Amino acid sequence: MTKRVSCGFSLRVSADSDEAFDHSGQFMLAHENLSPISADTRVWPVPEDLDDLIQDAKQDFWNPLGLSKDLEMLLLACRERNIPVAHLFPVCLTVSQKALDTLVERVGPGYFDNAPSEDGLLATGWRFVGFDAVELNGLTSGLKGIGYKEPSWSQLRAQFGGALNEVGLFNDEETTARFAEARGAEIPSHAPFEVVGVLVHDPIPE
Repeated sequence: MTKRVSCGFSLRVSADSDEAFDHSGQFMLAHENLSPISADTRVWPVPEDLDDLIQDAKQDFWNPLGLSKDLEMLLLACRERNIPVAHLFPVCLTVSQKALDTLVERVGPGYFDNAPSEDGLLATGWRFVGFDAVELNGLTSGLKGIGYKEPSWSQLRAQFGGALNEVGLFNDEETTARFAEARGAEIPSHAPFEVVGVLVHDPIPE
């Protein structure tokens, strides 16, 4: 089993919220698995106030992916700015240690020091909901964040559609890697796509 580690934390709106955009027209399966749950913030968005906070370069807990290095620091910054966090869902994205090492080589040290392991997160109340295939530069999902075109759409549905779970993500890491490779070959301007685990925690209470 691949060792997977956190590449950052986020807060997302409820998947049932009106703020969760309808991207069903660009999902692999057009009439099933239409949940917006994704690594991609354009599909499963952060609240607008939090998006403004992400743009604040003075906050030193952001990493180059637009994710927080630490969830508690993110929550503290929200409270200091009176940004409502009740009912938001904490999200953690994970990648393989190899992918993280490559990312550190690209962006420099310091952003991902002491990243918690996925196993450690799962042992402290986080839940794995599936794998996404993601272009890390911008967190663009190749599964839910970029439209499909025929004939590749039908081919991908036939090859991978049956492997999607109830929220439209993959349960299997190897299957996700094959999808990521196929999607990257189709749209090389977004390649490579990385296998990204999506973990969620209970929503923030009142």
